[in-house]
Order: sequence, then C-alpha cells, then structure tokens
Amino acid sequence: MRKQAIRYTATGAVGLVLVLALLFMVNWLGARHWKRWDWTSSHLYTLSEKTENILKNLDKDVHVVVFMTPASNLYDQVHELLERYAAASKRITVESIDPEKEPLKTRQLAEKYGVSAANTVVFSVGDRTKYVTSDQMAEMDYSGLQFGQPPKVKAFKGEEQFTGAILSLVSPRVPKVYFVTGHGEASVGGTGGRDRSLAVLKEALKRENVQAEDTSLLTGKVPEDADALAIIGPTAAYTEPEIEALGTYLDGGGRLLACLDPLIEPTGTMRHTRLEKFLARYAVEVQDDLVVDPARQLPFFDLSAVYLTDFRPHAITKGMEGLAVLFPVARSVAPGTAEGFTASTLVETSAKGWGETDLAGVLRGRVKEDDADVKGPVSLGVAVTGTEKKTGDGKATDEGGDSAKKNDGDAGETRLVVFGDSDFLTDAQVANAGNLTLALNALHWLVRQEEAIGIPPRNVEQVSLFLSEKQLTTILLITLVGMPALAILVGIVVWRRRRH
Repeated sequence: MRKQAIRYTATGAVGLVLVLALLFMVNWLGARHWKRWDWTSSHLYTLSEKTENILKNLDKDVHVVVFMTPASNLYDQVHELLERYAAASKRITVESIDPEKEPLKTRQLAEKYGVSAANTVVFSVGDRTKYVTSDQMAEMDYSGLQFGQPPKVKAFKGEEQFTGAILSLVSPRVPKVYFVTGHGEASVGGTGGRDRSLAVLKEALKRENVQAEDTSLLTGKVPEDADALAIIGPTAAYTEPEIEALGTYLDGGGRLLACLDPLIEPTGTMRHTRLEKFLARYAVEVQDDLVVDPARQLPFFDLSAVYLTDFRPHAITKGMEGLAVLFPVARSVAPGTAEGFTASTLVETSAKGWGETDLAGVLRGRVKEDDADVKGPVSLGVAVTGTEKKTGDGKATDEGGDSAKKNDGDAGETRLVVFGDSDFLTDAQVANAGNLTLALNALHWLVRQEEAIGIPPRNVEQVSLFLSEKQLTTILLITLVGMPALAILVGIVVWRRRRH
C-alpha cells in the first residue's frame, strides 16, 4: 500500500510539473506570437496601411504621454489604439497619467511639455513635442443636449491625429505649399469669412507636417522654397506675367493644385480666369458648364450641389472607399491630351449626372439635359503627371531660376491636381463628409508624401438595446424564478437516482 501511495504521489507530482511546464510554454509562445482581432463593424481599432508603413519605418524613439481621466468618453478608444501603436513598433512607448490621482506628476510633465488642456495626448521625439487635444480626436454629436443627454462620439479621428503627430516629429523636411492670392482666391490667412477662408485646411496641414502660406505671383516669380502651389477659386483673370511664371514653374517639374469654380455672369456666359486655357497645355480640359446630378442631390439643396462617391483608382483616392465628398457648385474637369503628360479622373458623378451648358437657362431655373450637355458620368477632378520640358541642348528649362527647383528624388516629375469646385476646401464646407481627406490626400501627393495619404475618421458604434415591459418581465421571471427552479429540479433528479 505504501509503495502504491508513493507511486500515485510521484505520478501526480510529475503530472503537475508537466502541466505547469505546458502552461509556461503556452504563455511564452503567446507573448511572442500573438494576434489581435477587431470585432467593431467600422474597424475602429484596426491600424490603416499608412500608419503601419510609418511605424514599420520608424528610426527614432517616440514617447507618448496620455493625460486623461478614465471618466473621459475617449479614454477606452485612445488607450486601445495606442496599445496597437506600441504593439506595431518597439520604437513607441506609452505612459498613461490620471490627472486626478497623480496631480504632482501631471503638473511636472505639463510644464515640461507645455500642456494646458486636460484630456491631451503628447508625442515627443528628443526635444520636439506635439500634442493632440480631445476635440481634435473626435467629432461629437450634441443633438441630445436638448433632452439632457451627454454628447456622444460620432466619429473617432485618433489614428489620423496620432499618425500625423508622429510623422511631423520624425520627418526631417517640412514641405511648403503656397496659396496664390490677388484674384479673389480663398486664402489660408483666414480673411474673407468662412466662405473664403482656408484656416481649417491650414491647421490640418500643420498637423500633417506641411506648412501653408499665402503668396502673390504679380512679381512674375514663384517663391524659391515652394514645394507646391495652390490656386483656390480665383474670380478675376490672371495677368500674362503670372501665366508665364506658372508655365515656367510647371515646365521645370513644379506642382499645382487648382480649384476653379463655375463663374456664371448675369448674361448667361462663363467668366474666364485665363487658367482654363493654360491648363489645357497640361492635359486638363476645364468645361464651361454647371454639373448637376439628380441621383446625388442633397435634401434642402438645389441641383448644383452634388455629393460624389465614385472615385477612380489613384494614390489620391486611396482610403476614400465608403466616403463621399460634397461639391456645392461645380464645373466639369476632364482628362485631356498633351505631349508628355498623362491625365486621369479622380472623382465623377453617377451615370445620371451631366454638365449643363445652357447657363442662361440655369439662371432662369431651367435645368434639363440635352444633346449639347456633357454626358455623365462627369469628371470633376483630374490628376496629371508629366516630365519637365527640355530645351534644345537637353537641359531642363529654368527660366525662373530657383523657382523651378524640384524636391529631392522626384526625377523632375510635374504634377497637377485640378478640381471643378473650390468651396469644398473652405472653412464652411471642409468638415463635410470626406472633403478634408480628399484635400489632404491631393496635397500630400503633390509634395510627394504618399505615405501620409488615406486615414479617414472611423465611425463609433452607438449600440442600444430597447426592451418592452413584457420582455423585461420575461427576463425577470427567467433569471429569478426559472433558473433557480431548474437548478432545484436537477438536484432532486440527481438525489432520486442516487437513492434508487
């Protein structure tokens, strides 16, 4: 008996050791080879390809400090997302501080990083810092305030803001985009009211590590440090010296974003800015029409306002799937032909849209498709690539001197993006749908920052369960009466079986 007991004890001990060893091996493997799943329908916690590429290529350590209380409505989303950042790159370290429980440490770090607002995430690389506030991370729904309900998170923009902050800290170069003024254009200076101000776009570019400033071409020269030019909604004609400066700049490998509105005169004709004819030299056909699309009409808007969901494959439209852009008043812009340049459509109307050429009829309220109109689907955005033009001796044209300089590694490639509307970029409209995403993608492509393209906001699921009084009563009976009664019944059955 004693030997048998010893054998049983030894067998049990060995089995226990083997089980513990197996658990250790499982945990060891799990710590090194693991997988995360995102079960949200909007993939709220799934990192985009852009973010993964940036994190994969990080060559500097990024320290993230989260100043946020657990009571914040963004607390869970922020921490879950940053955990995925840290899991994707060993260069990312995350430190979380509760301002209510750690006031002294919060004060010290707030002074160090210059943080004055609560619920802020700070990114630092060396002595460079960048912070993202809670209002930048989310789009809030305040419709419930009138019923005493707290605001709800409608869309979470954490990944867009966090990746932009990291990119701005690790990038050695800050591209500069100059916005041309002097012809009624919208400007980044914030003047002209919300309908002609690009202040929101300027701030978004700043977060994306792109500097934006206003400039004038009346001197006949493009700024020497321009990585790209932007002409947003001119209402007056350009002068000949300005057109020549633009031509020299583009022929030398320059980059241009042009947004041209339909300028309909009271006489029913289209006012020209001289850019329409100029852009034809670079394979862009700007039409004298007004785009309408009955299949894409918005409530409380007339036919001139269209929302667009049909994007053609291109680096600029990457990440735009499932989004829409709103063009309040637009003209058609189509790919043309020009030697050395290739143009492609970025976004277009549905097949039921058309370009209305009877502008006098539009002013009288008559909008009806006929044979003279541009048939749908109508292109409203075009991207162009081309090589810089050469002189007879084989050298690149550089009549403007350094104004035609090019970015490093761009091989002298000219790039243009042309849209048939400028209002979608202004402070009054840029927050609608995917307008800002399209604008940022276009400018990133122009300054050759393709790795910064395509992080749209993620919709936050608001799941609610509503039960009727009858359903609540049924659940109450099942949990308080049915389940205990079932347990008692099973106990009685087992007792009777053992007794008999």
